[in-house]
Amino acid sequence: MKRWIPGVLIMLLVLTGCSKKEEGTAEMKKKAIPVKVETLKRGTFSCYLTYKGTVQPWRRANIAPDASGRIDKIYKKQGDRVRKGDLLAELDTTTLRLQAKQARAATAVAEAGYRDAELNHKRLKSLREKNAVSQMQLEKAELALEAAETEKKSAQANLDLVTHTLENSIMRAPFDGIITLKNMEEGDIINPMMGMGASVLTLMDLSRVKVVLDVAAENIETIAPGQSCIVRVISLPEETFSGTVYSKNLAADPVSKTFKIETVIENPETRIKAGVFADVAIEICHLEDTLLLPAAALIDNRYVVLYDNGVARQIPVKVGKRNANHYQVIEGLEAGQEVVVEGNYDLKDGADILREEAGQ
Repeated sequence: MKRWIPGVLIMLLVLTGCSKKEEGTAEMKKKAIPVKVETLKRGTFSCYLTYKGTVQPWRRANIAPDASGRIDKIYKKQGDRVRKGDLLAELDTTTLRLQAKQARAATAVAEAGYRDAELNHKRLKSLREKNAVSQMQLEKAELALEAAETEKKSAQANLDLVTHTLENSIMRAPFDGIITLKNMEEGDIINPMMGMGASVLTLMDLSRVKVVLDVAAENIETIAPGQSCIVRVISLPEETFSGTVYSKNLAADPVSKTFKIETVIENPETRIKAGVFADVAIEICHLEDTLLLPAAALIDNRYVVLYDNGVARQIPVKVGKRNANHYQVIEGLEAGQEVVVEGNYDLKDGADILREEAGQ
Protein backbone atom coordinates (compact mmCIF):
# COMPACT_ATOMS: atom_id res chain seq x y z
CA MET A 1 0.00 0.00 0.00
CA LYS A 2 2.73 2.48 0.95
CA ARG A 3 4.81 1.60 -2.10
CA TRP A 4 2.41 2.95 -4.67
CA ILE A 5 1.80 6.26 -2.92
CA PRO A 6 5.18 7.84 -4.04
CA GLY A 7 4.48 6.73 -7.63
CA VAL A 8 1.11 8.39 -7.61
CA LEU A 9 2.62 11.58 -6.23
CA ILE A 10 5.23 11.62 -8.98
CA MET A 11 2.58 11.19 -11.69
CA LEU A 12 0.52 14.02 -10.19
CA LEU A 13 3.55 16.31 -10.23
CA VAL A 14 4.32 15.46 -13.89
CA LEU A 15 0.73 16.03 -14.96
CA THR A 16 0.60 19.30 -13.08
CA GLY A 17 3.82 20.45 -14.78
CA CYS A 18 2.57 19.53 -18.25
CA SER A 19 -0.70 21.28 -17.56
CA LYS A 20 1.11 24.46 -16.55
CA LYS A 21 3.38 24.24 -19.61
CA GLU A 22 0.39 23.86 -21.93
CA GLU A 23 -1.33 26.75 -20.19
CA GLY A 24 1.83 28.86 -20.73
CA THR A 25 2.03 27.97 -24.40
CA ALA A 26 -1.65 28.75 -24.87
CA GLU A 27 -1.15 32.02 -23.06
CA MET A 28 1.77 32.91 -25.37
CA LYS A 29 -0.33 32.12 -28.42
CA LYS A 30 -3.13 34.17 -26.99
CA LYS A 31 -0.80 37.18 -26.63
CA ALA A 32 0.80 36.78 -30.10
CA ILE A 33 -0.27 39.33 -32.72
CA PRO A 34 -1.97 37.86 -35.81
CA VAL A 35 -0.38 39.01 -39.07
CA LYS A 36 -0.46 38.10 -42.75
CA VAL A 37 2.77 37.27 -44.53
CA GLU A 38 3.98 36.80 -48.07
CA THR A 39 7.02 34.92 -49.37
CA LEU A 40 9.49 36.98 -51.41
CA LYS A 41 9.99 35.84 -55.01
CA ARG A 42 11.98 36.88 -58.05
CA GLY A 43 10.20 37.77 -61.25
CA THR A 44 9.57 40.34 -63.99
CA PHE A 45 9.16 43.94 -62.87
CA SER A 46 7.47 46.58 -65.02
CA CYS A 47 6.38 50.12 -64.23
CA TYR A 48 4.03 52.36 -66.17
CA LEU A 49 2.83 55.91 -66.72
CA THR A 50 -0.94 56.07 -67.27
CA TYR A 51 -2.81 58.61 -69.38
CA LYS A 52 -6.22 59.16 -70.92
CA GLY A 53 -6.48 59.74 -74.65
CA THR A 54 -8.75 59.59 -77.67
CA VAL A 55 -8.75 56.88 -80.34
CA GLN A 56 -8.15 58.16 -83.87
CA PRO A 57 -8.00 56.31 -87.20
CA TRP A 58 -4.64 55.50 -88.67
CA ARG A 59 -5.66 57.42 -91.81
CA ARG A 60 -8.66 59.59 -92.58
CA ALA A 61 -9.77 61.14 -95.88
CA ASN A 62 -12.63 63.48 -96.70
CA ILE A 63 -13.76 62.35 -100.13
CA ALA A 64 -14.53 65.36 -102.35
CA PRO A 65 -13.99 66.28 -106.01
CA ASP A 66 -11.56 68.96 -107.12
CA ALA A 67 -14.31 70.28 -109.37
CA SER A 68 -17.61 71.90 -108.49
CA GLY A 69 -20.91 70.44 -109.62
CA ARG A 70 -23.99 68.41 -108.85
CA ILE A 71 -23.49 64.98 -107.27
CA ASP A 72 -24.82 62.42 -109.71
CA LYS A 73 -24.06 59.10 -108.01
CA ILE A 74 -22.91 57.96 -104.53
CA TYR A 75 -22.00 54.29 -104.72
CA LYS A 76 -21.14 53.57 -101.07
CA LYS A 77 -22.88 53.98 -97.71
CA GLN A 78 -21.80 54.14 -94.08
CA GLY A 79 -20.15 50.93 -92.91
CA ASP A 80 -19.08 49.76 -96.38
CA ARG A 81 -15.55 48.42 -96.66
CA VAL A 82 -13.69 49.61 -99.74
CA ARG A 83 -10.38 48.89 -101.43
CA LYS A 84 -7.94 51.42 -102.79
CA GLY A 85 -9.13 52.64 -106.20
CA ASP A 86 -12.79 51.67 -105.72
CA LEU A 87 -15.33 54.09 -107.26
CA LEU A 88 -17.10 55.92 -104.42
CA ALA A 89 -19.07 58.75 -106.07
CA GLU A 90 -19.13 61.01 -109.12
CA LEU A 91 -20.47 64.34 -110.26
CA ASP A 92 -22.82 64.89 -113.19
CA THR A 93 -20.25 64.99 -116.01
CA THR A 94 -22.55 65.73 -118.97
CA THR A 95 -21.18 69.25 -119.50
CA LEU A 96 -17.61 68.19 -118.90
CA ARG A 97 -17.84 65.39 -121.45
CA LEU A 98 -19.14 67.83 -124.07
CA GLN A 99 -16.33 70.25 -123.20
CA ALA A 100 -13.86 67.38 -123.58
CA LYS A 101 -15.17 66.59 -127.07
CA GLN A 102 -14.90 70.27 -128.01
CA ALA A 103 -11.35 70.45 -126.64
CA ARG A 104 -10.28 67.33 -128.54
CA ALA A 105 -11.67 68.80 -131.76
CA ALA A 106 -9.88 72.11 -131.19
CA THR A 107 -6.66 70.23 -130.51
CA ALA A 108 -7.00 68.28 -133.74
CA VAL A 109 -7.50 71.53 -135.71
CA ALA A 110 -4.50 73.14 -134.01
CA GLU A 111 -2.30 70.13 -134.73
CA ALA A 112 -3.34 70.19 -138.41
CA GLY A 113 -2.59 73.92 -138.61
CA TYR A 114 0.82 73.34 -137.06
CA ARG A 115 1.67 70.58 -139.54
CA ASP A 116 0.63 72.83 -142.43
CA ALA A 117 2.74 75.74 -141.10
CA GLU A 118 5.68 73.41 -140.58
CA LEU A 119 5.51 72.09 -144.15
CA ASN A 120 5.19 75.61 -145.55
CA HIS A 121 8.19 76.78 -143.52
CA LYS A 122 10.33 73.91 -144.78
CA ARG A 123 9.32 74.62 -148.40
CA LEU A 124 10.08 78.35 -148.18
CA LYS A 125 13.36 77.70 -146.40
CA SER A 126 14.43 75.42 -149.26
CA LEU A 127 13.40 78.02 -151.84
CA ARG A 128 15.20 80.78 -149.97
CA GLU A 129 18.43 78.80 -150.16
CA LYS A 130 17.96 78.95 -153.94
CA ASN A 131 17.04 82.65 -153.84
CA ALA A 132 13.61 81.73 -155.21
CA VAL A 133 11.76 83.66 -152.49
CA SER A 134 12.59 86.75 -150.47
CA GLN A 135 13.86 86.81 -146.91
CA MET A 136 10.62 88.53 -145.85
CA GLN A 137 8.55 85.62 -147.14
CA LEU A 138 10.66 83.16 -145.13
CA GLU A 139 10.32 85.28 -141.99
CA LYS A 140 6.53 85.35 -142.38
CA ALA A 141 6.55 81.56 -142.65
CA GLU A 142 8.63 81.33 -139.46
CA LEU A 143 6.17 83.59 -137.62
CA ALA A 144 3.25 81.54 -138.89
CA LEU A 145 4.95 78.36 -137.63
CA GLU A 146 5.48 79.90 -134.17
CA ALA A 147 1.85 81.02 -134.04
CA ALA A 148 0.67 77.55 -135.07
CA GLU A 149 2.86 75.95 -132.38
CA THR A 150 1.43 78.30 -129.73
CA GLU A 151 -2.12 77.51 -130.88
CA LYS A 152 -1.35 73.79 -130.68
CA LYS A 153 0.04 74.09 -127.12
CA SER A 154 -2.93 76.20 -126.01
CA ALA A 155 -5.42 73.68 -127.40
CA GLN A 156 -3.56 70.80 -125.73
CA ALA A 157 -3.47 72.66 -122.40
CA ASN A 158 -7.22 73.26 -122.58
CA LEU A 159 -7.80 69.57 -123.34
CA ASP A 160 -5.58 68.58 -120.41
CA LEU A 161 -7.51 70.90 -118.09
CA VAL A 162 -10.90 69.53 -119.14
CA THR A 163 -9.59 65.95 -118.87
CA HIS A 164 -8.20 66.66 -115.40
CA THR A 165 -11.51 68.18 -114.27
CA LEU A 166 -13.38 65.20 -115.69
CA GLU A 167 -11.10 62.74 -113.91
CA ASN A 168 -11.48 64.61 -110.60
CA SER A 169 -15.25 64.61 -110.83
CA ILE A 170 -14.98 60.84 -110.27
CA MET A 171 -14.11 60.06 -106.63
CA ARG A 172 -12.12 56.93 -105.80
CA ALA A 173 -10.80 55.49 -102.53
CA PRO A 174 -7.21 56.64 -101.86
CA PHE A 175 -6.61 53.65 -99.53
CA ASP A 176 -8.31 50.56 -98.07
CA GLY A 177 -10.80 51.49 -95.37
CA ILE A 178 -14.35 51.88 -94.13
CA ILE A 179 -16.90 54.55 -95.05
CA THR A 180 -17.72 56.11 -91.68
CA LEU A 181 -19.84 59.09 -92.76
CA LYS A 182 -22.09 60.00 -95.69
CA ASN A 183 -22.11 63.79 -95.65
CA MET A 184 -24.13 64.63 -98.79
CA GLU A 185 -26.87 63.17 -100.97
CA GLU A 186 -27.26 62.61 -104.71
CA GLY A 187 -28.42 65.85 -106.32
CA ASP A 188 -26.59 68.10 -103.83
CA ILE A 189 -24.32 70.81 -105.22
CA ILE A 190 -20.73 70.76 -103.96
CA ASN A 191 -18.16 73.51 -104.37
CA PRO A 192 -14.93 72.64 -102.51
CA MET A 193 -13.60 76.15 -103.13
CA MET A 194 -16.39 77.74 -101.07
CA GLY A 195 -15.36 76.35 -97.70
CA MET A 196 -13.17 73.88 -95.83
CA GLY A 197 -14.64 70.56 -94.79
CA ALA A 198 -17.11 70.07 -97.66
CA SER A 199 -17.01 66.38 -98.55
CA VAL A 200 -19.28 63.70 -99.93
CA LEU A 201 -17.99 60.80 -97.81
CA THR A 202 -15.54 60.23 -94.97
CA LEU A 203 -13.14 57.28 -95.30
CA MET A 204 -11.12 55.86 -92.40
CA ASP A 205 -8.39 53.25 -92.23
CA LEU A 206 -9.08 51.39 -88.96
CA SER A 207 -6.80 48.40 -89.60
CA ARG A 208 -4.68 50.08 -86.92
CA VAL A 209 -5.58 53.01 -84.69
CA LYS A 210 -3.79 55.79 -82.84
CA VAL A 211 -4.41 56.98 -79.31
CA VAL A 212 -3.33 60.60 -78.87
CA LEU A 213 -2.14 61.61 -75.39
CA ASP A 214 -1.05 64.80 -73.64
CA VAL A 215 2.08 64.18 -71.53
CA ALA A 216 3.42 66.57 -68.91
CA ALA A 217 6.88 68.05 -69.43
CA GLU A 218 8.35 66.28 -66.38
CA ASN A 219 7.57 62.86 -67.90
CA ILE A 220 8.35 63.44 -71.56
CA GLU A 221 11.99 62.30 -71.32
CA THR A 222 10.94 58.88 -69.96
CA ILE A 223 8.89 58.16 -73.10
CA ALA A 224 10.35 57.23 -76.47
CA PRO A 225 9.04 55.71 -79.73
CA GLY A 226 9.05 51.93 -79.59
CA GLN A 227 8.09 51.57 -75.92
CA SER A 228 5.26 49.12 -75.35
CA CYS A 229 1.95 50.08 -73.80
CA ILE A 230 -1.33 48.55 -72.64
CA VAL A 231 -4.57 50.11 -73.84
CA ARG A 232 -8.10 49.80 -72.49
CA VAL A 233 -10.88 51.47 -74.50
CA ILE A 234 -14.14 52.63 -72.97
CA SER A 235 -16.26 50.69 -75.49
CA LEU A 236 -14.52 47.38 -74.58
CA PRO A 237 -13.94 47.73 -70.81
CA GLU A 238 -13.25 44.05 -70.18
CA GLU A 239 -10.39 43.81 -72.68
CA THR A 240 -6.86 45.16 -72.99
CA PHE A 241 -4.84 45.69 -76.16
CA SER A 242 -1.09 45.82 -76.70
CA GLY A 243 0.43 48.77 -78.51
CA THR A 244 3.60 50.81 -78.91
CA VAL A 245 4.57 54.46 -78.75
CA TYR A 246 4.64 55.63 -82.37
CA SER A 247 5.74 59.26 -82.11
CA LYS A 248 6.18 62.15 -79.72
CA ASN A 249 6.13 65.87 -80.36
CA LEU A 250 9.39 67.65 -79.54
CA ALA A 251 7.64 71.00 -79.00
CA ALA A 252 5.20 71.68 -76.17
CA ASP A 253 1.74 73.03 -76.76
CA PRO A 254 2.02 76.82 -76.29
CA VAL A 255 -1.07 76.93 -74.04
CA SER A 256 -1.12 73.68 -72.03
CA LYS A 257 2.69 73.18 -72.07
CA THR A 258 2.13 69.45 -72.62
CA PHE A 259 3.56 67.22 -75.34
CA LYS A 260 1.55 65.19 -77.86
CA ILE A 261 2.26 61.46 -77.88
CA GLU A 262 0.81 59.00 -80.41
CA THR A 263 0.54 55.30 -79.61
CA VAL A 264 -0.47 52.75 -82.23
CA ILE A 265 -2.52 49.56 -81.80
CA GLU A 266 -3.09 46.90 -84.46
CA ASN A 267 -6.83 46.56 -85.12
CA PRO A 268 -7.28 44.01 -87.94
CA GLU A 269 -10.86 43.16 -86.94
CA THR A 270 -11.72 46.87 -86.48
CA ARG A 271 -13.16 46.18 -83.03
CA ILE A 272 -11.70 49.42 -81.68
CA LYS A 273 -13.76 52.34 -82.93
CA ALA A 274 -12.52 55.85 -83.63
CA GLY A 275 -13.50 58.74 -81.40
CA VAL A 276 -13.81 56.85 -78.09
CA PHE A 277 -11.77 57.49 -74.95
CA ALA A 278 -9.00 55.13 -73.89
CA ASP A 279 -6.66 54.59 -70.93
CA VAL A 280 -3.06 54.00 -71.97
CA ALA A 281 -0.35 52.62 -69.66
CA ILE A 282 3.11 53.19 -71.17
CA GLU A 283 5.83 50.83 -69.93
CA ILE A 284 8.79 53.00 -68.89
CA CYS A 285 10.85 50.23 -67.26
CA HIS A 286 11.11 46.45 -67.66
CA LEU A 287 13.39 44.29 -65.49
CA GLU A 288 13.78 40.52 -65.59
CA ASP A 289 14.64 38.23 -62.62
CA THR A 290 14.23 40.95 -60.02
CA LEU A 291 13.42 40.45 -56.33
CA LEU A 292 9.90 41.78 -55.82
CA LEU A 293 8.73 43.33 -52.55
CA PRO A 294 4.98 43.73 -51.99
CA ALA A 295 4.23 47.44 -51.65
CA ALA A 296 2.27 46.84 -48.44
CA ALA A 297 5.37 45.38 -46.74
CA LEU A 298 7.50 48.55 -46.87
CA ILE A 299 7.26 50.87 -43.83
CA ASP A 300 8.43 54.48 -43.91
CA ASN A 301 10.20 53.68 -47.18
CA ARG A 302 13.11 52.17 -45.21
CA TYR A 303 12.34 48.85 -43.50
CA VAL A 304 10.18 45.71 -43.50
CA VAL A 305 9.09 43.25 -40.84
CA LEU A 306 10.15 39.65 -41.36
CA TYR A 307 8.35 36.62 -39.94
CA ASP A 308 11.09 34.69 -38.10
CA ASN A 309 9.64 31.53 -36.50
CA GLY A 310 6.86 33.43 -34.74
CA VAL A 311 8.93 36.52 -33.98
CA ALA A 312 8.83 39.89 -35.75
CA ARG A 313 12.21 41.11 -37.04
CA GLN A 314 12.61 44.64 -38.42
CA ILE A 315 15.02 44.64 -41.37
CA PRO A 316 16.28 47.75 -43.21
CA VAL A 317 15.88 47.52 -46.98
CA LYS A 318 16.85 49.59 -49.99
CA VAL A 319 14.30 49.72 -52.81
CA GLY A 320 14.34 51.14 -56.32
CA LYS A 321 11.45 51.61 -58.75
CA ARG A 322 7.83 51.01 -57.83
CA ASN A 323 4.75 49.94 -59.74
CA ALA A 324 1.17 49.52 -58.56
CA ASN A 325 1.87 46.38 -56.49
CA HIS A 326 5.61 45.95 -55.89
CA TYR A 327 8.94 47.60 -55.25
CA GLN A 328 12.19 46.60 -56.90
CA VAL A 329 14.53 45.39 -54.11
CA ILE A 330 18.07 46.77 -54.37
CA GLU A 331 19.54 45.25 -51.18
CA GLY A 332 18.60 43.92 -47.74
CA LEU A 333 16.38 40.96 -48.61
CA GLU A 334 16.55 37.55 -50.27
CA ALA A 335 14.12 35.31 -52.11
CA GLY A 336 12.29 32.92 -49.81
CA GLN A 337 12.10 35.25 -46.82
CA GLU A 338 8.63 35.94 -45.43
CA VAL A 339 7.56 39.55 -44.97
CA VAL A 340 4.56 40.85 -43.03
CA VAL A 341 2.09 42.61 -45.33
CA GLU A 342 -0.81 43.08 -42.91
CA GLY A 343 -0.48 44.06 -39.26
CA ASN A 344 3.09 45.33 -39.76
CA TYR A 345 2.54 48.96 -38.77
CA ASP A 346 3.41 49.70 -35.10
CA LEU A 347 4.70 46.14 -34.81
CA LYS A 348 7.72 46.16 -32.47
CA ASP A 349 10.92 44.30 -33.20
CA GLY A 350 10.90 40.95 -31.34
CA ALA A 351 7.14 40.85 -30.85
CA ASP A 352 5.41 37.46 -30.95
CA ILE A 353 3.30 37.06 -34.08
CA LEU A 354 0.90 34.48 -35.50
CA ARG A 355 1.47 33.77 -39.17
CA GLU A 356 -1.23 33.71 -41.85
CA GLU A 357 -0.67 33.45 -45.60
CA ALA A 358 -1.64 36.63 -47.44
CA GLY A 359 -4.96 36.23 -49.15
CA GLN A 360 -6.51 34.00 -46.45
